[in-house]
Amino acid sequence: MKKTFLSLLAATTLLASCSDLKNPQEKDQPQEATADTAVVYRDGQTAAGAAAAAGDAVENAADKAANAVENTWDMTKAKLADVKLEEIDLPEITVRGDDRYNVYGLEEKVLFDTDKAEIKPSATRALSEISSSIARRYRGKEVRILGFADSRGDKNYNRELSAKRAAAVKDWLVKNGQMQANMVSIEPMGEEAPVASNATAAGRQENRRVEIAVLK
Repeated sequence: MKKTFLSLLAATTLLASCSDLKNPQEKDQPQEATADTAVVYRDGQTAAGAAAAAGDAVENAADKAANAVENTWDMTKAKLADVKLEEIDLPEITVRGDDRYNVYGLEEKVLFDTDKAEIKPSATRALSEISSSIARRYRGKEVRILGFADSRGDKNYNRELSAKRAAAVKDWLVKNGQMQANMVSIEPMGEEAPVASNATAAGRQENRRVEIAVLK
């Protein structure tokens, strides 16, 4: 009789355990539920909602990554051709572009005295013409100011000077050209990317320049 009672008790306990396993609604752990049971976790989210949220997060991350790649500045492969803009009529301003960029260029002698980073008063007209053109055609677009030097002297000094000159042009454009500071960045190029030979005085002069690039 005692053995029969113990057997019945064991069977009852086993059935109760199986009943618990068949009711994931009573569980708190997400891994014990499926989208079909629509179990609500402690934060109030269903399994189906959690799966959808995870999918959205992955999709948003992919979109952000794609946008970052799309908006990356990489002018190393740009094939810039001369561009004629009706509002640019000063001979000291060059304009080149392709389907992604437009680049306005000014030689050092237009903007600065030798080894200086203070903009000349005489440069106002050229900078005003460039800023007006950008406002007319590319308002709200990103602008990058690149400073260049020739290869004479110390490489680090040349890079530092090109950085100061690019920063000076940015300050002028923000204060006088109605550009938003957060939309204008600078890039000190130093001796990189010469447009002429550094073996001649004329070539070095061409290499000492500032370019104002706009990402279309």
